[in-house]
This record gives sequence, structure tokens and C-alpha cells, in this order.
Amino acid sequence: MPIRHLKEYISYIKLFSPNARLYLAGTFFMGFSNQILWMLYNLYLKQLGFAEGTMGEILFFEGLGTVLAAIPAAIAIDYIRLKNVMVIANLINTLSYVFLTFVIEIKVLYLIAVITGAGWTVHFIAASPFFMRNSTTTERTHLFSFNYALDMMSGLVGALIGGYIPILLFQKGVPLIIGYRVSLIFGAIMTLSAVIFYIRIKTPRPIKAGKIDWRNYIRSKNWKVTFRLCLPQFFMGMGAGLVIPFLNIYFVNRFTLDSSFIGKIYSVGQLFMVIGFLAGPIFGKKIGLVRTVSFSQLASIPFFLILAFGYYLPPVIIAFWFRGSLMNMAWPLYNNFAMEKVEPNQHATTNSFLSLAWNSSWMISTLIGGRLIEYYGFKLVMLITIYLYVSVSIMILSFFKKDTKIGISKK
Repeated sequence: MPIRHLKEYISYIKLFSPNARLYLAGTFFMGFSNQILWMLYNLYLKQLGFAEGTMGEILFFEGLGTVLAAIPAAIAIDYIRLKNVMVIANLINTLSYVFLTFVIEIKVLYLIAVITGAGWTVHFIAASPFFMRNSTTTERTHLFSFNYALDMMSGLVGALIGGYIPILLFQKGVPLIIGYRVSLIFGAIMTLSAVIFYIRIKTPRPIKAGKIDWRNYIRSKNWKVTFRLCLPQFFMGMGAGLVIPFLNIYFVNRFTLDSSFIGKIYSVGQLFMVIGFLAGPIFGKKIGLVRTVSFSQLASIPFFLILAFGYYLPPVIIAFWFRGSLMNMAWPLYNNFAMEKVEPNQHATTNSFLSLAWNSSWMISTLIGGRLIEYYGFKLVMLITIYLYVSVSIMILSFFKKDTKIGISKK
């Protein structure tokens, strides 16, 4: 990143409110722990003897939890202090991570996965309304992107440490399955640490009180805009769910790598994602949020093709890094764009429907993806994902062609 842009970033970071800074501190610990769970849990299940299809089923139930919690979470955010919502969600996440680590009965794992998905969804849906209420238009885009970047930076550390712990213990004679559990519990402790910062956030009273008037609540929403915002999210989640949760298994199956080496690949991948997140607002201010989202997704396609057809490790790793950077550049920008498109009293509802769109399709596609990978390998699911990503990019440009100037700097 050029020095000029770095100085610009620092100037925007200085504008972040105290509440935003506390949330970002919590983000660091959440990103650390989530990356450990994200990277190791499938490997842990594989060590227990579960097949990819079963992994997909667990991810399906996690997605089910997010779907069931999406609408109640939006309503809770309007009627309960945001700080309390985030603290409760964090405690739920901590407990569910602990249970996921020690429970091996598959039906109980399904139930815990539902709770895990619900807890994370409440936290996720609270984030965007929180940022909109605790920022100005001047630094808002940078706040959204910096939050994702910080999540990735802490995930970089989490991937390194989380992947190294099982191998270190294994070298000392500890069974690999125990090493995975130690690493996962360490991640749960880091999740709990975020409460220290969330509980210090000063939030005003809820924007609504009393009984919910369901008729007015439904009528007050701009459903046409919400639908157009959610449809691309649905197909993006469908594509991502087919393959992204299984990329650690991809490296094991195709290249027989261990968790330590995969941890190093993921940690550098986190760094590339950080670069993508930080670069997003720069491009957004030059060409607009809509174009940046669409073009970054299209630019990732060649790297996805390398993953699909590559059997030589170095270019595959590089493709993994660049694909992640380009695809994830779009996340905070699209979220910011969606919040700008609706009125403040619709932020929580819109964000919940965005989450619902993503996670409902993710829920379905992880179930399908696990089975397809188990029987046909990774090429098929990656090609389907590429088709969906291209379609989504075209869809966004078509739906929001009149909004391409949103985000462009007026300087």
C-alpha cells in the first residue's frame, strides 16, 4: 500500500469512536478463536473418523441455526441494548465451542451446531447497525473494512498457533486428537476474552420499546430493495458453501499436508485477506462500492480455476491466497453499501435478511458440497462455484447500475 494511502488510513482510524474501538478490540479475539475453529474442526472430525458428507451435515445444522436466529436477532437489536446482545451472543459462542470440542455423538453435534450458528448470527447481525450508529459517513467505509481486516489479522495469528499446537503436542507423545482439542479449547478461551471489551461499550437505550406492532413493522420495510440486496447474497452463499468450508480437507486429500503446514498456508492467506480488506475502501472511493464488489469477485475466478485443476502445490497455494484476498475484499463493501441503501430504522432488519439469504443457501450447499466432494472430488464443486460467482457479479451490476457512484470520494 503506498505511503499516501497508509497515512490516509491512519487519519480515518483516528476518527473511530470509543465504542467502535472497543468493538474492534473484541473483534481481534473473536477473529483469533474463529479461525482456530474454522481451520481445525474439519480436521478434528476427520481424525475422529467422520467423512466429508457428515462434515457437510454438521455445517448444514450450523447454517440452520443462523437461519432460525436471523429474524429474532434483528428484532432483539431494535428492542435490547446492542451491548447486551453482543455479550449474550459471545457467551453462547464460547459454550458452544467447548461442547463441539468434547461431544462426539453425531445427533448432539447437530444440536450444538444449531446453537453455534445462532450465536454467531446474533453477533454478526448486531455489527452493521452498531457501526452505523457509532460512525459518520467520513470514516464509515474504513470502519467496516478495518473491522474485517482486524478479524483477518487476528485470524492469521490464530491459524499459526492453532495449527502448531496439535503438532507440537504430537511430537511430545500426545495423541493428535487430544492436540486438536487443546487447540480448540484455547480458541474458546479467546472467544470469552472478547466479553471484557463488549461489556465496556456505552450504548443508548434501544430505538424501540413496548410491544411489537407486527403490522407496522412489516409495512415499514422497503422489501423491493431488500430483495435486490439479498438475492446476490443468496447465490454467493450457495457458491461459497459448496467448497470454502472444505478447503482444509482439499489440502489434506490432494497434497497430504498436516495441520501445521495448513495453518501456515491459512495464516498467510489471512494476511492476503487483510490486504484485500484494506484496499477495498481505496478502490471503493475511486470507482464506487458496486463496481469494486463485482470486479473483485470476477478477478478471483482465474485463481479458482487453478485450485480446481492444479496438482502442483506452489501455484495452488498462491491461487488460494489471491482468491481469498479478492473475494473477501467485497464483503465489508457490500455490507456498507446495503446499509447506505436503506433507512436507519431498517438497518437491523436488512442486515438480518442479508444474513438469512447467505446462511440459508450456505446451509443447503454445505450439505450438498460435502456429499459431492466425498463422491466426485473438488473439481465439480469448484466449477459450480465459479459459475455462481460470475452470475452474482453480473447480477449486482445489473440491479444497482444507478448506484455505481455510491462510495466515490467527493474530494
